[in-house]
Amino acid sequence: MIRTLLVDDEELARTSMRRALADFTDIEIVGEAADGVEALEKIAELKPALVLLDIEMPGLNGFEIVQQLQSDPPAIVFITAYDEYAVRAFEANAIDYLLKPVRQERLERALDRVRRGTQRKTAVADISKERSGPLRRLAARRGKRIVIVPLRDVIRVEIEDKLVFACTATERLLVEKTIGELETMLAPSGFLRISRGELVNLESVRELIPWFSGTWRVKLANNEERDVSRDRARQLKEAMGIE
Repeated sequence: MIRTLLVDDEELARTSMRRALADFTDIEIVGEAADGVEALEKIAELKPALVLLDIEMPGLNGFEIVQQLQSDPPAIVFITAYDEYAVRAFEANAIDYLLKPVRQERLERALDRVRRGTQRKTAVADISKERSGPLRRLAARRGKRIVIVPLRDVIRVEIEDKLVFACTATERLLVEKTIGELETMLAPSGFLRISRGELVNLESVRELIPWFSGTWRVKLANNEERDVSRDRARQLKEAMGIE
């Protein structure tokens, strides 16, 4: 059975897709979601093999949801009323791209592709700046809840006890990614790695302070000072336009 999640902000569209999928005995619908945050929560909770994903939705759109997925994501089939997203959908390594209203024979072809696994699953790290643009928001956990944090509010990202946290001026939020994945994802958004376990938002940097033995510290917008490793100091100075 192919465990399947339906994601669409329109209840009528989800109902229509449920009916269409009833003809396929190997499709098991394990849940539904009506917006981007709920979709991420359901993907984490239910671990579907396939997500039928609308693009235009409140909270996060379909492409932003894909960007937030972890390194072993489900197969993605985009379903939308807009044909202008097709190129971006395939650049995001979607299995298929269906236009509403979905014809039954077209749905069958898409599911055949899913069964064969002829295309690579969506890989978050493969969605480059040129394809999807810089990330503007980040999904993180506040307790058991998933919240969406504007990246302009994130001052730095750090590792503590093997967990990764996004730090704002008021709180630390758990991010279910590795520091390496975030370094790749957030570089186009102006984040730079300053040590083995820390990234900083360059927009939050206020001072570079010479430190001991040729090392540096960076002062951030919240007045925190963080150590910069010797091998990262040159990159930071270049990024800040310092010779």
